[in-house]
Amino acid sequence: MPKRGRPAKVFSATDFENLRTFLQQLPFLKKAQEKALNLLQNSSENFDDQQFKILKFADREKILYQQKQTLLEQIKIKQKNQQKLLQNEAEILALSALDLDQETFFRLDRALESYQKIQKAVLDDRIRLENERRREILQKTGKAITEAQKKRNEENRRKYEIGGAVLAAFKKLDIKIETDTPEQIHNRIVNSHQFVSKVKSTKIFKQIVQQQNNFFRRQNLFIDVLEGLSTWSNRDQKLSTIEIEKHKDKYNS
Repeated sequence: MPKRGRPAKVFSATDFENLRTFLQQLPFLKKAQEKALNLLQNSSENFDDQQFKILKFADREKILYQQKQTLLEQIKIKQKNQQKLLQNEAEILALSALDLDQETFFRLDRALESYQKIQKAVLDDRIRLENERRREILQKTGKAITEAQKKRNEENRRKYEIGGAVLAAFKKLDIKIETDTPEQIHNRIVNSHQFVSKVKSTKIFKQIVQQQNNFFRRQNLFIDVLEGLSTWSNRDQKLSTIEIEKHKDKYNS
């Protein structure tokens, strides 16, 4: 009989690099996270089963931490909009306003974890009640809940989670979006992705990919190359200036 549940995650080099960066940026680490960071900093990517379990646990902790930070941002927005806060929300905001020493950091983390469980239970209960209501209606008409309705329930849950993740991402980037319309936020994301795609299609970036396979180091190398090219000159005129003058009229209309 096939195993149920989520498929096992396959880690890429980028996943390991992202996890390492995440752990390095945390102000304080749990013991398991310290073990994971030590593995990522001092070992190759050929981990044994026990080491891989440590890394998988740390990756799950990373996802949970990011979800908790999303909830914290949602609580702050709720306060900014002068909505009434629940007692646990007010306690979380009070903790987040304190100087972040080790004790406060983990107290805030535990408070957010408890709040996260409550929010999930509330969301699950809403979905359960809605399903029960629909089931009662369908039972009266002799119909069953369709797959399309189940899919809509899952889509609604997913939209809620993605919306929170987008808020947290803009907060981390210190981009103010409180007055932006949904269309403006959509355009920001699409335009950023299209710009990155154009950068990756350039000959310079493709050359860099051949020299460096680490995602973050590729980015830094690309910037260094652009800055380096701007230092070259031809007849006392920078090559970058020559190229700008050569192409700028294409985009003035």
